[in-house]
Amino acid sequence: MSAVLAPSPATELWYTRCPVPTASGIAQHKRWLHGEFARQGIRLASIRASQDRAVRESHFRHSLTGSFREGGNVPPIWTRARGQDTAVVAITWVDEEQLVLVRPDSDIHNAPDLRGRKLGIVKKEASDLVDVGRAEGLRGLTTALKIHGIARDDVRWVDLPAAEWELREGADASRRDVATEALLAGAVDAIFIKGARSAAALERGLRPVFNINREADPLLRLSAGSPRPVTVDRATLRDHPDLVARYLAVLLKTAEWARTHPDDVVATIAAETGATEAAVRQAFGPRLHEAFEPQLSDVYVQGLRAQKDWLLAEGFIPADFDLGAWIDPAPLASARALAAQVELRAD
Repeated sequence: MSAVLAPSPATELWYTRCPVPTASGIAQHKRWLHGEFARQGIRLASIRASQDRAVRESHFRHSLTGSFREGGNVPPIWTRARGQDTAVVAITWVDEEQLVLVRPDSDIHNAPDLRGRKLGIVKKEASDLVDVGRAEGLRGLTTALKIHGIARDDVRWVDLPAAEWELREGADASRRDVATEALLAGAVDAIFIKGARSAAALERGLRPVFNINREADPLLRLSAGSPRPVTVDRATLRDHPDLVARYLAVLLKTAEWARTHPDDVVATIAAETGATEAAVRQAFGPRLHEAFEPQLSDVYVQGLRAQKDWLLAEGFIPADFDLGAWIDPAPLASARALAAQVELRAD
């Protein structure tokens, strides 16, 4: 077991997480992360809550020194492929509904019926940020086609223009679902939606014809959402390895707490995602509370590698990189030694 390094001087750190179930989301919502770092004399600030757009864009670019991120895998893979010096120090994986949806009156009844049909995927207006929504939709639909032996040329792809979506705290729940609107209007025959948004789509009458989440092989269930890498900038990892270990130790304790508090987990994730508790239960299932432990297991790493390779093949990232060199297991090993000393107390 790795020794915990002596504390390093620092006064402020940043964190960000996606509006999906994450250990970081629970820990910041309960203010356990804030409390732990406050006891070290360090202020912990939310990137997505900043008034400065350049700061908020670090959620995608990972451009701030002293910043941690946990969430969907597309932005961290993209920014690493563009040369940003970051490190993966842990990975989490939360399975979720991944639905191919059609209109309630559609004559499409199963995935094989998708042959020859119009599949809609969003395409963001001009931006220098990676198009996460397009990567999410394309990944889900191409996975469904592949599982059923359908060639990509056997369907018609329809781009659905979408405005830039700024991931700002408090504004996420109001996002307009362009794909759902296009499907209901008859512009396309099928779309892909995952996670808590699937419940809203079902409430509007959309009908699922395939759920990727029911596949037994976890590498078929991977998506833009999972596996979720926990990343930190290399400068912080180099200069303050103790603080990286402390951050992960809080996540480990949060995962431990979650396993015995399933109802509280659902309530917290509902607040984090802007969804109802019923939607959270439907989207993430009865074992959500067991899914938050940061790991670097073989299957988690394989999933991250497979997603990196897919993003490269589809042109979402500009260059390949050494995924093994991107991962540093030392902080998580130190965090496991430190976790026994960490108490989950708010600031």
